Amino acid sequence: MKKEIIEKCRQELDTKKQNISREIEAIIYSMGSDTKSSAGDKYETGREMMNQEKEKLRAQLSVIDRQLDSLNQINFNNNFDKVSFGAMVKTSVAAYFISISYGKITIENTDLFMISAVTPFAQILKGKKAGEKVNWNGKDVLIVEVN
Repeated sequence: MKKEIIEKCRQELDTKKQNISREIEAIIYSMGSDTKSSAGDKYETGREMMNQEKEKLRAQLSVIDRQLDSLNQINFNNNFDKVSFGAMVKTSVAAYFISISYGKITIENTDLFMISAVTPFAQILKGKKAGEKVNWNGKDVLIVEVN
C-alpha cells in the first residue's frame, strides 16, 4: 500500500509542479510583452506585482521539490516495528503515513493522513510500538499497528 500512496502522491505533486511552471511561464511572457505606457507608475507597480507572484510560485515549486525528494527517500519495502519516517501507523483515531506534510489521501477506500516526521503529533508517536498509548490534546490514542 505504501508504494501506491507514494505513486499517487508523486503524480499529484508532479501535476501541481507542471501547473505552477505554466503559471510562471505565463507571467514571464506577460512581463516581456507588457509595454511601458505614459502612466509609468502603473507599469512599475504592475510589473512588481507580477514579479512578486512569480517569486511566490517559485517558492511553491521549491516546496514541491523538497516533498518529492523526501518521498524518494522512503523505502516502501521496509516494515517498521517502531514509528519513524516512512512508517504507516494505524491508531484508534486515524491512519497516518509518516512522510511529508500532504494531508488526507485515499487509497483502496482507506483514508489516511500523510504527516511530516517533524509535526508535533509525529514527534509524540516517534519510537512507539503497536499497543502503546500516547496522549494527544488530552485524549489517549492507541497505536494499533505500525508497519
